[in-house]
Amino acid sequence: MTRELSRSPSIPDYFGLNTYNPREQALANTLINNFDKKQFRRLLIDWIVERNHPFTIIEEEKLRVIFEYLNPCVKNQDAHISASTVRTLIINAFHEHKQQIVEVLSRSPGLIHIAFDGWRSDGRHSFCGICCFFRDEENQLSAKILDVIDTYGIREKIGYFTLDNAKNNDTAMEVIGGKLGFNGAYRRGRCVGHTLNLSAKALLFGHDIEAFEACIYGEEALTTAEHELWHKKGPVGKLHNLVVIIHRSDKLTNMLRAIQADQIAASSNPRIRAQKPLDVKLDNATRWLSHLYMIRRALALRPFLDMLIPRYRHEWEMENYTRGGRVRRGVAMPYILQAENQLTDHDWEVLKLTADILKYYEDAVKTLEGDGIPTLRKRGWLGSYGNIWDVIPSFEFLLDRLERFKARVEDLPDSRYMAANLNLAWLKLNEYYTKLQETPIYVTALALHPAYRWRWFERNWANHPEWIQHARDQVEGVWLEGYAHMELLPRTEHARPAKRAKRYCNELQRYLEQSRYGPNTMGSDDSTDVQARDALGEYSAWYMDFEPGDRGVQDPIAYWIRRSAKYPRLSKMALDFLTIQPMSAECERLFSAAGRMVNELRSGLDVMLIETCQTLRSWHRAGVINTFDVLFTSPDEARDMAKLQAMTDEEIREWATNWINAISEDEMLDDEEGSLFVAEEGNLP
Repeated sequence: MTRELSRSPSIPDYFGLNTYNPREQALANTLINNFDKKQFRRLLIDWIVERNHPFTIIEEEKLRVIFEYLNPCVKNQDAHISASTVRTLIINAFHEHKQQIVEVLSRSPGLIHIAFDGWRSDGRHSFCGICCFFRDEENQLSAKILDVIDTYGIREKIGYFTLDNAKNNDTAMEVIGGKLGFNGAYRRGRCVGHTLNLSAKALLFGHDIEAFEACIYGEEALTTAEHELWHKKGPVGKLHNLVVIIHRSDKLTNMLRAIQADQIAASSNPRIRAQKPLDVKLDNATRWLSHLYMIRRALALRPFLDMLIPRYRHEWEMENYTRGGRVRRGVAMPYILQAENQLTDHDWEVLKLTADILKYYEDAVKTLEGDGIPTLRKRGWLGSYGNIWDVIPSFEFLLDRLERFKARVEDLPDSRYMAANLNLAWLKLNEYYTKLQETPIYVTALALHPAYRWRWFERNWANHPEWIQHARDQVEGVWLEGYAHMELLPRTEHARPAKRAKRYCNELQRYLEQSRYGPNTMGSDDSTDVQARDALGEYSAWYMDFEPGDRGVQDPIAYWIRRSAKYPRLSKMALDFLTIQPMSAECERLFSAAGRMVNELRSGLDVMLIETCQTLRSWHRAGVINTFDVLFTSPDEARDMAKLQAMTDEEIREWATNWINAISEDEMLDDEEGSLFVAEEGNLP
């Protein structure tokens, strides 16, 4: 028995058009001519790359049926493509767009800063994510992906690096600096997020954090040894054990949900009745501040967890106790029911205090984690996260908050435990605060912010004049060595930045706002003729040149763009440093996206193809390439585009007029002949 191959309906069949009616003939022709096979394929490739879909999804019969149902032209014009075609088109797109990326980078008006990190997939592929950050010609901060510095011709533009605290990064920077002709350590910034994470874990677990974590994570089952190790770490460890046990047990998870559902249903408050049951949140070794989110969820679930334990105890005793009231032979009481593993009221107080302290870390991470691009945020304020000038004040903010808790430690629950870990957290944070002075990145960015300048250092470091002098030496050294005598290029006009709305602040942002300073009593130097100043005077003059609005400047990049004529060299220095990233978070985002592509069902993907897809995806998301048009441009179209680019405006207008007239004449001839364009493959354009 054979099955006849079904024929896709034509456009007239699909829409029920009468092919002998001239109006309906014209409608059919319009529908057929308006289907753009190239655009259809372009959208498919865009979708696959953007969403990390497997290439074979394009061959799935059900998906193709949907496409053909929406428009029969998909099949009639043979618009479907195969997985191998997708692979070829993506590789071709990478090579075609690569030169475009080189040109974009070569036109960058300032230094190009680098962040890189390593990652190993579950399929045992090793990847190195390399991100560069720079200002484009419109002076907007952008993030693009590079594979090799020399490949993109940016050796002479390399600025500063943002890396995590891994020791092998010290060696890497030494090698890179040696090859590119600079001191690697001097240009190496540290990812603030990793530093904050280390300090937060010192608060939670105390000494030897890395060795402690190495004993815990990666195991499938919670062994007795693991449990005892966590138990020694206080209330956070006990909570972790409880969360792990509930998370791994369907029975306990469903019991917890049922308890919440009963309470929600019994409430007369409509807001509570609209809620849904919550599950516990499991912490992990890689996510920053995951322990805070575990504690925060547990605090929200505390009333239900207090009900879960006795309910589970009752069910377990019913199943495992003999009639004589003894535990059956060979049955061990679960950890969750053992008295020493129960969270006491005292433990909950410690957890609440821990969450309060970690909230400050969360504020810092969220404030410093971002791309530095001003964007309209929640509650209507326009601003940016991930600003290099906020790093030093953020350290001061956190150190101050830890010192406040240390000062009243005797009033805190579990004071001995908290005193030790607060001190360890402070020491870890201070260790990396001290390391900031190894590079001029942070002091330069803060000193060249118009709302802070050197007034911030003079007031906040008043007890450490040697710190201030060291910072001045660094900033002035950068100025004299790299910018004071630099050759000036012709200046281009820049659009006036949009006005900023009122900021919405968390605790750290409120602290940053209060750290701003207005004009001092020393006046202004506006009367000075800029062209008559020598190069060194430009740096000194700006320090005296306060304006009434400087204290409220939220976007120092826009500030320096507006002053590029008055301070041409100093603005170049400021823009180079203000665009450095405080975190290597973009690398983490890359690995997260790659992880979604390299799953266990796609373990056979070639490494180079994975890299190509992720690079294209990053270029596309960053806006350097808008579409994959280059994949679908014919040689004739490419020649026409080249001719158009060489035409003057008058020649383009004349060409467009002739083209429109020719199209109109063709349509008139079609109407006179009353021809029907049938959607058959042999007749398609």
